[in-house]
Amino acid sequence: MDDKIQGVVLQSLRYGDSSLIVKVLTRNAGLRSYMVKGALNHGAKNRTALFQSLNIIQYVEAGKPSTAALGYLKEVQLSCVYQSLPFEMNKRAVMLYVSELLSKMLTGQEQNVELYDFVVQSLQWLDLVESHYANFPLYFTLELTRYLGFYPQMNHLDRDYFDMMEGSFVRSCPVHPYYFEPEMAHVFNALLGLGIDEACRLPLPVEQRRDLLEGIIVFMRLHAPVMNGFRSHEVLKEVLQ
Repeated sequence: MDDKIQGVVLQSLRYGDSSLIVKVLTRNAGLRSYMVKGALNHGAKNRTALFQSLNIIQYVEAGKPSTAALGYLKEVQLSCVYQSLPFEMNKRAVMLYVSELLSKMLTGQEQNVELYDFVVQSLQWLDLVESHYANFPLYFTLELTRYLGFYPQMNHLDRDYFDMMEGSFVRSCPVHPYYFEPEMAHVFNALLGLGIDEACRLPLPVEQRRDLLEGIIVFMRLHAPVMNGFRSHEVLKEVLQ
């Protein structure tokens, strides 16, 4: 009996007249890329809707992906049917952000079960919650750095500035421009180590939330150059009040 693979769709690109190339973050094999032939044809068994960004799917591999060739998949099913994410404007904006963030950051990801579970559990939480999720992008982005190996040091005591290049709090103002000043460093520290419910209920003024997200993205760019060209956070400024 074929084993089902669990995965989150990160990206789906049209290929030719009727096919798709799909990038999937899998639970047990890291990133995988597949050719889905005929997905755009009327009545296709593996229809396009299955491969919308951030869909949680399960499937069977028919030919394993390699560095030289794409794999194929069959028996594709949704593992989780979202209740609100595809339908609410604000949540769709958050999904766009998360999708681009993961696509930028996870370019050659090996197996990381903890990372996969974090992504899935976060998406399911966002799907079910009805309010108090404006801080979700802050929480998700910060937690992602934990699984990628550069989570900020939690050493704020008696240190007023956060040095983005060092990834730690420092006592004096850095000589470079990549840092949080004391007020923002204090708010940033308040987010560190919080669970998703606590982080999303932390009261933040709109402008402070926007500035903090901008700063966290700068922090990520310093430690992960693949973040160049990242744009979807601009949409969040308009919809997450």
